Amino acid sequence: MAGFALKPALQLWWKAVRPYAYSASLVPVAIGGFYARFHGGDWSPVRFGIALLAGLLVHTAANLWNDYYDFKSGVDHTGGGVGSGVLVAGEMSPAVCFRGAVVCAALSGLLGIWLITQVGWALLWLGLFGIAGAWAYSAGPFSPKHRALGEVWVFLLMGAGMTLGGYLAQTGCFAWRAVGVGVPAALLMTLILYVNNLRDIRSDRAAGLHTLPMLLKPLTAKLVVALVLLGAYGLASAMAIGRHVPLATLAVWLAGPLAWRLFRQTWRGPVREQEVVGAAMLHMAFGLLFAVGLWFR
Repeated sequence: MAGFALKPALQLWWKAVRPYAYSASLVPVAIGGFYARFHGGDWSPVRFGIALLAGLLVHTAANLWNDYYDFKSGVDHTGGGVGSGVLVAGEMSPAVCFRGAVVCAALSGLLGIWLITQVGWALLWLGLFGIAGAWAYSAGPFSPKHRALGEVWVFLLMGAGMTLGGYLAQTGCFAWRAVGVGVPAALLMTLILYVNNLRDIRSDRAAGLHTLPMLLKPLTAKLVVALVLLGAYGLASAMAIGRHVPLATLAVWLAGPLAWRLFRQTWRGPVREQEVVGAAMLHMAFGLLFAVGLWFR
């Protein structure tokens, strides 16, 4: 009987954490870790795995906090935005959702402490910024999400920050090149949020939010998608041709059809949930191909 009771609970948490977008945390950490190996550092598969898990837990905490604060502030409600849907539907209480976020953040912190014992204190400040940033993203009326800075915050926190985290978990040393190598995938990761905000313009405006797509004319908002796609593929190609990364990273072009489909669907409109999922799938495919390409020195 316990097994039958456990299954619905696991399904509920699976719905709450929205795992379809986990590429946003796994990919940048993988890129940072493999880039450290590409440069011939002392590469540890154990530290790599721990760093991936720590990033995943921070991402999970951010998703749960986002649901909690959006529900408490009235952004998510019946007939408007719903987030994961578990709070709006009454399937989970806000208190349980918040506690889940705290547990995930605490577990990530514990893993970070272990990594610090292995590679040094440089990782401490990045880890503290990551956990604080995951909470601050949606907490309160002055959060970046409420001030049309969500995409910028996510790019810095999860794109640049997690790539650097994956690199630091191997080397313990800061390097600007480790931040730069994550930019192409970070652009596509930020596009997940941007497409999500395109979909939610009406409900976000009704809730009093301010997002980047709201500041743009409809045609310009759609052109941003094209510019981000061109920027990601252009930068990745330039890095490979310039031998800053292995030529094998040009395999990202195998995900080109996904990029074209996303552009075509957002251009034609309206933007729906399937476009948000499509942006996540593109980021995952592009990021994994880029990360695997870094393995070949």
